[in-house]
Amino acid sequence: MKKTIFLLAFQIVAAFTLTAQLPYNSRYFSAVFDSITIDTSIVYGNAPALVFPYLSESNTFNEDLLMDVYQPFGDTLNARPLVICAHSGSFLSGSRKNDDMVDFCDSLAHRGYVAATIDYRLGMNVFNTASSVRAVYRGLQDGRAAVRFFKEFAGLYGIDTNQIYLLGSSAGSFIGLQNMFMDMEDERPPETYNSPDLGCLDCSGNSYAHSGKANAVVSLWGALKDTNLIVNTDSLPLFLAHGTADDVVYFDVGHPFGYNGFPETYGSLPVSQQRATYGFQATTYFVEGVGHEFYGASNGMWGSLGPNNYWDTIVAKVDTFCYRVHKPHASFNYTGVENVYLFEDESTGATRWHWDFGDGTYSDEQNPVHEYLVSGRYQATEMVLNDLTSWDTTSTNIDIFVSVNETPSKEIIIYPNPAKDKIMISGSFETVTLFNMEGLKILETKSKQPINIGNLPVGVYFIKVISKNREVIVKKFIKR
Repeated sequence: MKKTIFLLAFQIVAAFTLTAQLPYNSRYFSAVFDSITIDTSIVYGNAPALVFPYLSESNTFNEDLLMDVYQPFGDTLNARPLVICAHSGSFLSGSRKNDDMVDFCDSLAHRGYVAATIDYRLGMNVFNTASSVRAVYRGLQDGRAAVRFFKEFAGLYGIDTNQIYLLGSSAGSFIGLQNMFMDMEDERPPETYNSPDLGCLDCSGNSYAHSGKANAVVSLWGALKDTNLIVNTDSLPLFLAHGTADDVVYFDVGHPFGYNGFPETYGSLPVSQQRATYGFQATTYFVEGVGHEFYGASNGMWGSLGPNNYWDTIVAKVDTFCYRVHKPHASFNYTGVENVYLFEDESTGATRWHWDFGDGTYSDEQNPVHEYLVSGRYQATEMVLNDLTSWDTTSTNIDIFVSVNETPSKEIIIYPNPAKDKIMISGSFETVTLFNMEGLKILETKSKQPINIGNLPVGVYFIKVISKNREVIVKKFIKR
């Protein structure tokens, strides 16, 4: 059954502006949407699940895999980042309705994300080590099925398929970590091949022809089967939160719950260390002396006291981590002489550019040329945005000295300026000499024909023109 629930009255908080021209906005940082929608009980797959009390791996029934999808109401973006949340419960209990997963989805949707909380297959024979390994693998398959589902219906849900993240707590973070590192068929545990064969990574749940691998993982007090799964190509963004005194899923290496019937697992510490050996630093939040689900939950439920202060800290850190995954990265270089500067964009992931030159003027060009009129120190700022409206900025100070070296003249005009291939000199002149910014002569001509500059490096140049009446005129032009 599908229900759409409208929460609160619709209102989008207008993007705030730090300057008169640059389009700063607080989407993804704070609750910019007052209203969200929740589509409940969406079937994303169907797969064989164990029959309670889970004593036989062959005793199964076909179970629908359900999820609830949260979206900002009235959003005009047609491609948003997606966060898929997987609950805790030791692969024996819990559901998509767990308090912490619901609160994560609610928070993320108000910030402009699409978010989903999923059910996955539960059940294992706790007296059989192989059964526990198979339980984690079924969860991994279901998490991948959810990713494939959203890739198949990306247009329906308004999702950027390059920005799908898995967030898990405890057992749910086992799903996320295995998704990141157990991503090749030859990495499958041997226990998954018989009694019966559970199938390949993307062979369960649904048949959508996509990879079920996520683009980033948030792991809250989770663990990996073996750090040997981490190889030198596993560079995707990873956030790890863990308490060093966790005695359910160990921060270092140990049997979950201290029970030897479960295989040893590798917690956040060895995972982060192994990643670092390949030069890939995980984002970490390791808290000394605290235990499992240290933001106040017990098996994903708040209880009478509700979440503690760690909850707000973790939500803020998850927000920051996710934003860094999908934001563009601003970078630029500049060259100039005296008061005329060419700003060259070197950003990555950007589709729009905005410049604040620090003197009250702005540009939306990718590589603008700007002339400063008054001497002084100016802070030039580049702001870049992408199609998700994520943004980044970078700034530098430029010292400007305006002199009278350039001779004004209405009779001699250089055009176009800036130019890419050719420039023309209008007016009456005897000779034209072209210099680079170091003062070295590049060419001299008396021809009225266009001057070919296509082979010149990008930058600022001087042109000295001697007019018919022997007046010396110096002008600057920009080679794009």
